[in-house]
Amino acid sequence: MSLTRLLFFGMRVDGGTVKRLMKDRLTRKCMLSVVKGIAHFGIRYPQPAGAPIAIVWNVTNRCNLNCLHCHQDSSPAACQGELTTPQAFKVVDNMSDAGVAILAFSGGEPLLRSDLHDVIKRADDSGMLCTIASNGTLLTAEVAKKLAEVGIKRVEIGLDGASAETHDFLRNKPGSFEATVEGIKNCAALGFDELAVTMTLHSKNINELEETMDLAERLGATRFYLNRLIPAGRGKDAIYLDVKPEEKIRALKTLYNKFYRSVAAGVGMQCYARGMTYYSRLGYEHSNGRVFTVSESLSGYEKMFKGEFGLKIADIVNRLGTQFGGCSVGLTYAGLTASGDLTPCVPAPIILGNLLEQSLEEIWTKNELLNYVRNRKAMKGSCKTCAYSSICGGCRYTAYAINGDWLGTDASCPFGPKILDA
Repeated sequence: MSLTRLLFFGMRVDGGTVKRLMKDRLTRKCMLSVVKGIAHFGIRYPQPAGAPIAIVWNVTNRCNLNCLHCHQDSSPAACQGELTTPQAFKVVDNMSDAGVAILAFSGGEPLLRSDLHDVIKRADDSGMLCTIASNGTLLTAEVAKKLAEVGIKRVEIGLDGASAETHDFLRNKPGSFEATVEGIKNCAALGFDELAVTMTLHSKNINELEETMDLAERLGATRFYLNRLIPAGRGKDAIYLDVKPEEKIRALKTLYNKFYRSVAAGVGMQCYARGMTYYSRLGYEHSNGRVFTVSESLSGYEKMFKGEFGLKIADIVNRLGTQFGGCSVGLTYAGLTASGDLTPCVPAPIILGNLLEQSLEEIWTKNELLNYVRNRKAMKGSCKTCAYSSICGGCRYTAYAINGDWLGTDASCPFGPKILDA
């Protein structure tokens, strides 16, 4: 019996389901990466993959907007260190050789890169699932159609309020709301496998959260991400906009209620949180461990699983909570800059190595910082003592940004540690 099948057997997955799962290319690539991770690191909790399963690549730092919260400090003039087309192809091949399963094209605004279609096609031809994150203002019907033709399967667009006044405030450009709404409509009409809308939570839009979720769903979104302000780039200067802990809890409850209803009804837009791993804790507590997100993007209730596997995948994913739950840094995800530098995560200004000069697998398995971050048993402070450390564990970048230690306390947590009675 192969190691992959043994892993599924250990999760009490029947043979028929295993066969159907392994026919799916994305699932197969993810599981093979886990097997490679066991070969490199041994069986660990949480389990690092043999290479990043997902990479978010900021293919350019240029952007047609000048958002207040941008953790890349992108602007129309920022173009330093951008790869040439042949260099971008080399980086794509490096990721493909390592077994990367999901490649997200981001920025800046990735649509400003003139060779974007060629780079996406290279990645799609190599077998990676390609997604794109855009501010939506440039997503005309023609642009959306071309993205689908070259291999984009999932689209993500930022919508930071239900009104022009609220959205344009954060995006720092009048008229961006209308253009973004049109971009979402154009992508919905085309019918990508997934259309995600993201909203960055702050004090001036928290009262529009429900309205924004409703608007996103009416426009055709199948998934909704609630982000928080990240202390990186221009985002450092926007932290004054952050919400209070009790407001954050209220927002997360609103988000979870929408998520739970979509699971119970079997239809509707699914809602996730980013940079807030404690969303898993909230869901776990509210459902007695039955319905919660295991990571920022996985719950097992996704539409792509339902038709083929029903609720079996949700059961499997829930059992994976301690193996793959919480922050993905050093485990299944990494960031990549416009110049080809690998980073622990997108906002982290720390270069681990360059994919023009080193193999991704070598950087991933041998880098000292990544190996330090992987040792979650050595976490410190509240995240160590919390009963939910195995399914939440806190945002590791925030711990570093605030405390100077990747294994320190996530100061953004609004709950505090849950201490079990002796």
